[in-house]
Amino acid sequence: MSEIIKTTAIVLNSVPCSVDAARDLELFSPEMGKFFARARGVEKPKAKLAAATQPFCFGEFSLAERGGRYTITDVYVHDTFFQLAYNLDSFVVGSSLLEITSKLAQTGEENLSLFKLLLTALKVMAYEKVNPSAVFIKFIIESLAISGYGLNFKKCNGCGKSLDDQNSASLIYESGGVLCHGCGQHTDSVKLSASEWQTLKQIVDCDIDSLAVLNDQNFSREILVSLMKDMTKQFYFRTSEKLKSLDKYF
Repeated sequence: MSEIIKTTAIVLNSVPCSVDAARDLELFSPEMGKFFARARGVEKPKAKLAAATQPFCFGEFSLAERGGRYTITDVYVHDTFFQLAYNLDSFVVGSSLLEITSKLAQTGEENLSLFKLLLTALKVMAYEKVNPSAVFIKFIIESLAISGYGLNFKKCNGCGKSLDDQNSASLIYESGGVLCHGCGQHTDSVKLSASEWQTLKQIVDCDIDSLAVLNDQNFSREILVSLMKDMTKQFYFRTSEKLKSLDKYF
């Protein structure tokens, strides 16, 4: 008999399979890291596990393992985060968080920190009045740090000066850092406006589950989208991975 394994996981991706009315899932578990499993029969009408095979589903998955391959036998669903589908920005950002996680998570390698970050981000967007763009920016920064690609927003990457009292700053992609106003004038970098820098600092200094407290700051959509583009470029230069889920968003 196949060994039954139970693990808490989030569905990152789901594609239909040509046999057994099945779907092949990419999942992320704090204990198992990224892994793949097949759910048979879920494409049939009124299939019991159909909802559990969709992206964003968070639950306890029962897996039959044979020869290193997993088949899903049962799922206890904790949340589907269906609320994200009611807002286009939330859905697009949520999808990008799944993609980011997929690119950063390692197969078979436990990563509780990244799992908790993803779960918290999805909960915040689904159940709190928070700007999805702010969640995206914070998630990129925190997930890169967890994966060893952290950015230093406290000290200038050039001269080492504290950035706390800087009214503006610049981003450099190749070495993944931030420059003070002075160093940014003499380097090929992306200059942030005073408003962009102040917005970025507030997001950096706020925990991801507390981003709702920034809603009264009236961040402009233009500034947030600009920072999203900057963080997307940072992700690419740090990981060499493009985020396809945002291709038509910007």
